[in-house]
Amino acid sequence: MTGNNSALDGEVQLTGVASKTTDRVRRASGGTRAAGDSRSEAARDKDRVLYSWHWRRLGGVTQVVSPFDDVRLLHNRLTHSEKVAQVSRSIAVELLNDPGNRALMAGLGGFDVDVCEAAAMAHDIGHPPFGHIGETLLDELAREKLDLVDGFEGNAQTFRIVAIGRMRSLNYEGLDLTAATLAAVAKYPWARRRTLDKKNHKTALKSDPDYRREWRKFSAYDSEKPLLDWARSFTGALSVNTQTLEASVMDVADDITYAVHDLEDFYFAKRLDVAAVRDDLRRCAKGQTDPVFARLADRLRMDYASWFDSALFIEALVEVESVLAGYLSDRARSAVDLREALARSGVSDLIGRFISSVVISATPLWVNGPHIGLSRPQWHQVQVLKEITKRYVIDGAELALLQRGQEHVLGGLVDMLHSWTQNDPSRLPPRLAAEIKLATTQGGAKYEQEYYAHLAQREPGDDFMDPAPRGEPNRAIVDYICSLSDAKCMALYQKLSGQRVHRAGIEFGF
Repeated sequence: MTGNNSALDGEVQLTGVASKTTDRVRRASGGTRAAGDSRSEAARDKDRVLYSWHWRRLGGVTQVVSPFDDVRLLHNRLTHSEKVAQVSRSIAVELLNDPGNRALMAGLGGFDVDVCEAAAMAHDIGHPPFGHIGETLLDELAREKLDLVDGFEGNAQTFRIVAIGRMRSLNYEGLDLTAATLAAVAKYPWARRRTLDKKNHKTALKSDPDYRREWRKFSAYDSEKPLLDWARSFTGALSVNTQTLEASVMDVADDITYAVHDLEDFYFAKRLDVAAVRDDLRRCAKGQTDPVFARLADRLRMDYASWFDSALFIEALVEVESVLAGYLSDRARSAVDLREALARSGVSDLIGRFISSVVISATPLWVNGPHIGLSRPQWHQVQVLKEITKRYVIDGAELALLQRGQEHVLGGLVDMLHSWTQNDPSRLPPRLAAEIKLATTQGGAKYEQEYYAHLAQREPGDDFMDPAPRGEPNRAIVDYICSLSDAKCMALYQKLSGQRVHRAGIEFGF
């Protein structure tokens, strides 16, 4: 059933298709709309993300690399998330406008445009300072320095942030989002695969696609995995590790935005050697030796064995080279207006083509894959575009100095905070001290079991005031760092390391 204020079995949908269960719109708190609130439950979720300070923080967090002082503004996590939300909504509306999709959507757990948009807005709020370099290092530090078995992952941190803490109300934890939106935030709906011993771990990452997928990316730490299972209770038609439909829309939108807008950023910043990229694309398309795209093909062939196609990959190389030649041409660099107009029209056209190519399927598009995704030719093109940003910008020598400095800051901050918790815990910053005390008081597994047993059995209107499980106390250090912007992270490091003389105490601003 579709349209404004249409209902099925009690579930109200503003713009979407209702499933045959009201479990989609329930909240862990049991809370319902206030009298006179005409918004759908999903629209309320969207507003809760929008008004959260975690959303505002993204304006000070790096997307790919920190902005340079001498070039135009680059995307940050906030502007990236805004665009992911817009693309998500466009995809969702386009899919919903096809009447032939609606019965399938209902049978696969339901579909709501506002859920797609809310999940897209929230999808990056758990990411740490300093962009992708921060994610990799923080995972290593969490496992090896803080002894957190499941380490760090930005998607799992996002789920944790929307799930825990009295950030919005004394009456519930986190943002208290609906089950549908919680499930949609979970791009990788599993906990981390347990790490093998060092030798077998390295081998498995290279040769075992299941281990690689479930170890590298995941959307819930062990402490929040029961909540993810609770949220996904309406997804009976989906296999256990399959994204909900709305999660798939958000995932595709994220890929499109990262592939196109980040590339556009570095073209305008003159940090992308378009001629060199085009040479490598042509060389690989002709079957000549190429270290970048040949390696990408090998990885995709392993990770997406049933979806990757060598012929389509070659076509994608040719198509992307053509796009770069047509829209991001070095020929236009001398004429600023011409360059910008050409590039922006190309970006708009490319995004529109990708949005129109998104499909929905009754069966997963590939083994362990989603029911919604890009059609195969466009999927290959997006993989190639994403690899250009990663290999020619993020991994480029030009950013090494910046990245090594950021790694030093983040590593030093983890060391100093951990030492502080061990040696002078009574004078920690208040938020960090309170979370460590709470986790220590809860005591771990027994508290988690009782909490989630209560959640599963609670009745509507039942007051549920107990704090959500916090997991290991050292997890609070990761939470604290992921509450900081890039600038706050740098300022805290400078204060703790004694590099900056200050009059205000460490509490001020932290």
